[in-house]
Amino acid sequence: MSEAKAIYGVQPVLEALKSGSRLLRVYLARAEGDQTRKIRAMAMAANIPVIGAPKEELDRRAGTSKHQGVVGILDVNQVETTDVGAILERARELGEDPLLLLLDGLQDPQNFGAILRSAHALGVHGVVIPKNRAVQVTPAVLRASAGAALHVPIAVVTNLRHALDELRKADVWTAAAVMEGQPVWEARIDGPLALVMGGEGAGVRPTLADDCDLQLSVPLGRGFDSLNVSVATGILLYEAVRQRST
Repeated sequence: MSEAKAIYGVQPVLEALKSGSRLLRVYLARAEGDQTRKIRAMAMAANIPVIGAPKEELDRRAGTSKHQGVVGILDVNQVETTDVGAILERARELGEDPLLLLLDGLQDPQNFGAILRSAHALGVHGVVIPKNRAVQVTPAVLRASAGAALHVPIAVVTNLRHALDELRKADVWTAAAVMEGQPVWEARIDGPLALVMGGEGAGVRPTLADDCDLQLSVPLGRGFDSLNVSVATGILLYEAVRQRST
């Protein structure tokens, strides 16, 4: 039986329409602008019902007032998850060295969404998250990712260490982001790579970091001792992509 969830905001709903994800229906504010008219046209072209609604109804369906006058009802089955093998196969089909992210105990939907947005922008082939004790794909994540969560393959696994073993067998190097690691610009990360990022506060578990081939850091100045995980992820990914292009 299908389960539905609300996604909200102009960009997440636009990305859902662009990705071909099946929206069951779209609710729009009765006073429309250019973007909402675009959403209406795309939804109608895809035979998705479009319903005009007052702000109060949009607030109720979105669970927030920050919906920009747009709420889409998404069949949860359309937010597909995959596995590590399929992510590696995707990279092979593209003729590219695999580039993956493993997220160890991430909790904040905003951070997850921002990471997915960077992953999509920088060509990550897939993101791996644990099934338990970690944030999953939610409407808040979809909004924070500006819809990128519908474009980046996400594998949900029971054990990240098993995922590391599978990657190692596929000749993919693994690198954990830790405070005391090697400065990222001194490391060679231009080949097949899985970057392991930790959750807010705790970081990558030491036992998981010890299982990785490399331990990387982003050295900081001016008395700072750490970066937000989504910012650090963007920096490390950008360096990996930069090295690949030189």
